[in-house]
Amino acid sequence: MIVIVMMRFVLISILGSLCYFSQLFAIEEYPSWFLYPKNYPGIIVGYSYGGHSARTDAENMYCAYKSCVVNGTLEIFEDTNESQWLKNSDYYYYYSPDSVLKIQGKLFGIDSFMTNILTGDYIAAYSFEQRDSLSKEWINARQLKAPPWVEKTFWEDERYAYGVGLFTSRRNENDAWKTAEEQAIFNILTNLAVGFHRIKILYKDQTDGESSFQEISFLRIKYYLKDIEIVERYPDLENQLFYVLVRIAKKNIISPMLRR
Repeated sequence: MIVIVMMRFVLISILGSLCYFSQLFAIEEYPSWFLYPKNYPGIIVGYSYGGHSARTDAENMYCAYKSCVVNGTLEIFEDTNESQWLKNSDYYYYYSPDSVLKIQGKLFGIDSFMTNILTGDYIAAYSFEQRDSLSKEWINARQLKAPPWVEKTFWEDERYAYGVGLFTSRRNENDAWKTAEEQAIFNILTNLAVGFHRIKILYKDQTDGESSFQEISFLRIKYYLKDIEIVERYPDLENQLFYVLVRIAKKNIISPMLRR
């Protein structure tokens, strides 16, 4: 028993140390092409993660963002206080593996930067055209003001639907950026969808005996998407959050379950 306790203590200490060092070596400066991708057309960003190279990720994400089908469901719980929270989600992005095969070996590496010296994770920029380099402008994230779009999750204009995603930066930075991108796309899809069913549940509180309602929304999403664009990224170092702004032209969002 003592051995088990000691092993657990050592494991917790190791995990705590890794978390500490991960934050200690967190980067504070980013290249301009990463924070403002809209200013660098033709640049494809890839993340190394899970043993995969950034080039492999760039190839996969280029094909997925060029043309993909999103299919799945999610459950949203809402109580009598009108607070909402996501209970469960199950959705997938489908894109042609043939499209990946067609571009393999055709991307040129242009620039990259390390995000974690302990794990060797990095983020890289690629292009189908061979270039000497990108702008070497580096931006100190602590000197950036939060853009107004971080206060939103979704909005529309005449041409585009916009989504904002965020995720904590306390762990793996590459995974955090990718998750924030995914959440931004997800916010677009769920705000446009109307194919859902609601079930209202009546339950009695054990403490005061009062009755309350809890509403569960089962939302089904099925879309064909084209030309997903990453507009901007913002690292909130003070609150340890990463924000990503995504837009999709409305003509490129196709589904039988749309409001319009």
